[in-house]
Amino acid sequence: MATALTAKLGLWLALIAWSRSRVNHNVPLTAALRGELVRFCGRRAGNLAYYVAGPSQGNHSPLILLHSINASGSSFEMKPLFEHYAQTRRVVALDLPGFGFSDRSDRLYRPALFRDAILDLIEQELAGTRVDAVALSLSSEFLALAARCKPAYFRSLSFLSATGFSRRNLGLRPNYLLWRLLRVPLWRRAVYDLLTSRPSLRFFLRSNQRTRLNQALVDYAYLTSHQPQAEYAPLAFISFLLFTPGIFAVYRDLPQPCLAIFGEDAFSRYDLASELCNRPNWRVVLLKQAGALVHWDAPRAVMVALDAQLS
Repeated sequence: MATALTAKLGLWLALIAWSRSRVNHNVPLTAALRGELVRFCGRRAGNLAYYVAGPSQGNHSPLILLHSINASGSSFEMKPLFEHYAQTRRVVALDLPGFGFSDRSDRLYRPALFRDAILDLIEQELAGTRVDAVALSLSSEFLALAARCKPAYFRSLSFLSATGFSRRNLGLRPNYLLWRLLRVPLWRRAVYDLLTSRPSLRFFLRSNQRTRLNQALVDYAYLTSHQPQAEYAPLAFISFLLFTPGIFAVYRDLPQPCLAIFGEDAFSRYDLASELCNRPNWRVVLLKQAGALVHWDAPRAVMVALDAQLS
């Protein structure tokens, strides 16, 4: 037993040494999207950044895109939709708190912070204009919370591979003990570096796609995760601090036109989605040919469904 413990301790110390001496934590961060990068200070959520492109004039409401939350989340995940819809309308992709060019500082990351970031964007940068919004994965929960808080701001809501649609999610609770353990300074960054190594990123992204893995996704995921303070929001995510217990009731009671698009997700289930089929403001679309990154695997099918929602 002593030999095994010594070996484990040696591996742990080697991981810490590798993280501190061999991993670059300040890789130059390039823009995720081709739009204009705008920074502003949110009244509630602090320093935020977003990309904007497309014509500002016309009959369309602004379209907000929200990337997912994971170890290497970024607005790059929304690239297919950003480039497509920017041809015809104003599109805004928000870097959520703890990601991209938004504030990544050491603070308590909870759902209210992400909800407030969405509302700050609409109130301060879009002058309270009614918007259409599309969110990916866990950000769907934040969008639903924002829409419940300020329903007049949202013309329509679309959720791609949304969390909170499974009975398994009903019992999710923040694990503050795990959060505190992960945040111990000695190994905090080393654990995160292991999660965001290229092999780990390839494994995670490949698990979320049915089509061939897009190398650009891996490259940008590595880039954005190797920034100063990049670990804080993802470690809150891993500790379940960013999930909202009972979020399905929030989804169910939304008054706006709502669209949910699901693929075959390796990590999530959608067994509660059928309960929305009898609600006149909800549409649920299942794309069996796609994984969790539905708009990368089946972009045309996703855009057809979104076009009907956004018209």
